[in-house]
Amino acid sequence: MKQKYCKDLWLCLHFQQLPVEIFTREQTEKPVVVGMKQRIVHMNHVASEAGIRIGSSVDAAYILASNLIYFERNEEKELETLKNLAQWAYQFTPNVSIRAPASLQLDINSSLKLFDGIGNIKTKIHQGLERLGYSAALGLHQTPLAALVAAKTGNSVLLETPVNELDIEQHIIDGLHRMGIHSLTDVLDLPQGGLARRFGASFIDYLQRLMGEKADPQQFISEQPKFSSEITFLSDVTNLESLVFPIRRLLKELCDFLIARQLKINHFTFRLAHRGHSPRSFSIHLAEPESDAAMFLLLSQLQLEKINDVQEVDSLTLSANRFFPTTSLSGDLFHGTRFQQKDGRTTSLADLENSNRLFNVLRARLGPDACFGLAEANDHRPEKAWKTVSQNAQGKRQEVSSNENARPMFLLPKPRRLRLHDGHLWFNGALQVLQGPERIDYGWWDYNICRDYFVARHSTSGLYWVFQDQRQQWFLHGIFS
Repeated sequence: MKQKYCKDLWLCLHFQQLPVEIFTREQTEKPVVVGMKQRIVHMNHVASEAGIRIGSSVDAAYILASNLIYFERNEEKELETLKNLAQWAYQFTPNVSIRAPASLQLDINSSLKLFDGIGNIKTKIHQGLERLGYSAALGLHQTPLAALVAAKTGNSVLLETPVNELDIEQHIIDGLHRMGIHSLTDVLDLPQGGLARRFGASFIDYLQRLMGEKADPQQFISEQPKFSSEITFLSDVTNLESLVFPIRRLLKELCDFLIARQLKINHFTFRLAHRGHSPRSFSIHLAEPESDAAMFLLLSQLQLEKINDVQEVDSLTLSANRFFPTTSLSGDLFHGTRFQQKDGRTTSLADLENSNRLFNVLRARLGPDACFGLAEANDHRPEKAWKTVSQNAQGKRQEVSSNENARPMFLLPKPRRLRLHDGHLWFNGALQVLQGPERIDYGWWDYNICRDYFVARHSTSGLYWVFQDQRQQWFLHGIFS
């Protein structure tokens, strides 16, 4: 066959133990098996060493290992985990496709220079998967199907692949064996016309895509990030304080994901579930987008302490769906010294982080609505010209048109009546009018005000904001800082 579509380099990650590893991400010395209809279909190496075999009944497996842990196969959970692993693999290339039930296809041709060779990519993938608690066989080839075959067989020489290792139907394998065909080389020596008449056009299509004679387009995952990770406990957790370690592990995975994708988050959710009870969730809301694992753990512990209605847990899930790009402050030649800025001050980044940390702790203890910020409201009346907003909404400030009229930082809850003394405004002494009037006539649909505002000064106590109403009466409304 003439290879026309072999310009790319594909790396396949085949998760052969995925049905087991979705339940046993933590290393365990107990035999674990996964079954369907009371028959064993997958197992870990401990169960294999105990003499349990694929196809055995669950009862027979319990006889061989009394401490056996059995899970019913969950294909939906396998696919969801595969999607999460595809999001994790996005850090190596944006061209990641999912090949159910247990494989990922990565087009790494454009990533070789970035990671300085295929060896580094493989090493990083193996190390990353080991931290996550998964294992995968890696196959490298010039077409997606060839990479899949290499991953499943561990053989990089494609032509030596036995026909029973190809991704074809069993009746085709049996027919080839009856013809004395046992390897891919033997298949390719036969005329395509005869193979098509005997086994159908789909078999020829597979061979052409396998060998690169025909294009094999892949559907890549969306670039929109999404994070979800779950830990299943082999025995029920009855003390919620014991969840701190798995919470720390999930948060470490989340932060590694954020760093790899150069993202931050301001909200994430934990889900505590048990097969016999309704799930219980709690969320963490941050004042500003962060990627700090220590901060995430502190806030999660504070929320965990509030939970007293969960008696037992058998799985813990962490998810995050809203992400923000990472922004960094660029330093200058004197970054980190007292000469960093023109006026000799050092950066206020540490102060900002401390204030955000305080807000986060307060919100975790008191609730997401306990801390709020202030923003301008669309109203000209001073007592209605501001409103409270959530702390997260403060990052979405709208530009305000410039206003030359001064406004005080402090308004009295209720304007205070002023009196005149010898023709002068009087408040703990005579007041001298410096600026005004500014007419505010507004609110006919609600309650109307018609006032002339002035800025007045006291000789010793500072500046005040006063107004005169339609009845020519004077009032103190605000104090300038």
